[in-house]
Amino acid sequence: MNRLRKHIIKWILGILPVMLACGYSWAQDGAKAVPFFEVTQCDTLTLQIEQMPGDEYTWDIYSGGDSDFAISQGDMESAIYFENGDYRDVSKVRIINLPAGEYFIKVMAWDEVQCTNNLMVFRMEIVEPPPPIVYGDSVCIDEPVNVRVVFTGTGPWDFQYAYSDGGNTVNLVGHTDDPEITIPITQPLPEGEHTFWIMEVVDGCGIAREFTEVEQPGTGIVIYPKPAKQPIYLKEEN
Repeated sequence: MNRLRKHIIKWILGILPVMLACGYSWAQDGAKAVPFFEVTQCDTLTLQIEQMPGDEYTWDIYSGGDSDFAISQGDMESAIYFENGDYRDVSKVRIINLPAGEYFIKVMAWDEVQCTNNLMVFRMEIVEPPPPIVYGDSVCIDEPVNVRVVFTGTGPWDFQYAYSDGGNTVNLVGHTDDPEITIPITQPLPEGEHTFWIMEVVDGCGIAREFTEVEQPGTGIVIYPKPAKQPIYLKEEN
């Protein structure tokens, strides 16, 4: 089984020059770009800032960028999408299980004794893993036919696939812990061109991807006739 990959980003919160007494603030003047990173769905994103003496922290996730980050809380459930529900009083968080889409993550830091506060915003995009890659055989008739499938994302994988046998479509299901497998076509295929395709994949995170007819990853299988036997003639000497 593949391990969940972790993207680890460290930032120093103090890089934003907006430490104002007893009031929320955010650098919105365009002088500093919002850090952006792309994460594949089902990966774990780890964010960490430098912990400053006396500071307390809280983290929020927003599903859009039209919020006033300085005063509004995130609209994504923190207890679900921060690992172990850790999003308060910590300088390091792990973000998990977000659906595909664009998000903003805010970290707010404040010091009640010094009466200072600050915040920083990150932009992230969660993308679906690319579809499986499928490779087909080209063999002579009556020879074994195999199809190789390379899965993406995190396993194990349950999948549905189909192939044409020259007149009908054969639908089957499979399961694998290995990201690269070989599927034998046990039913004899007649001469000609045939098609093998993946209809649906459910990965180890429980994410189901059902492919439309246009999107279905697939490959061609070509069955050639047996080579014709040629007679052997003895060359006559002149």
